[in-house]
Amino acid sequence: MPSTPHLPSFSFHERHDSAPIAARAEAIIQAVASIDFRSDPVIDGLMRIREAPGKLLRRLGNTPPDGALAFGLHSFTPLSRSETEINFGLAGRFWRLDYALAELRDAEDFARYAEPGAARLVLRYQVLPAAAGRHILRTETFVHCPDLRAKALFTPYWLAIRLGSGWIRRRTLLAVARTLAV
Repeated sequence: MPSTPHLPSFSFHERHDSAPIAARAEAIIQAVASIDFRSDPVIDGLMRIREAPGKLLRRLGNTPPDGALAFGLHSFTPLSRSETEINFGLAGRFWRLDYALAELRDAEDFARYAEPGAARLVLRYQVLPAAAGRHILRTETFVHCPDLRAKALFTPYWLAIRLGSGWIRRRTLLAVARTLAV
């Protein structure tokens, strides 16, 4: 079973690999770090669907916190980066309309975060060697639910978003590959 040092144990896991990419590992990681995934129409459309209930509540007068309606990679906390891997963290109650994200400054904040009823998530991009000097970009999502309450609330959310999440991850891999092919 795969693992990440940022989450020694986890409750949920998702993994996707790209087709071979003709670029250096460092260039692939840089592309991941700098790309705006919301510029992809499929990713943006799926994220708009996820954000629609919160926007409706805002129109009805129930205002979610600022930033809750514009979710993206900028919502994550950078955890670590090397020439072949980049990790981002997120903590909160992702199943809520406003995501209820914790404000984390860095990897230490992420490691210390232990609020009951909330979850922690690591989004990892890893570059693996392939034939003929090419590389595979792998994306993995790890989610740790520290207690039964968090797991009970996260599980139906995971089941509801898993197909869309997988589609987003595959489109992300494609977007990175396209960026490097230019």
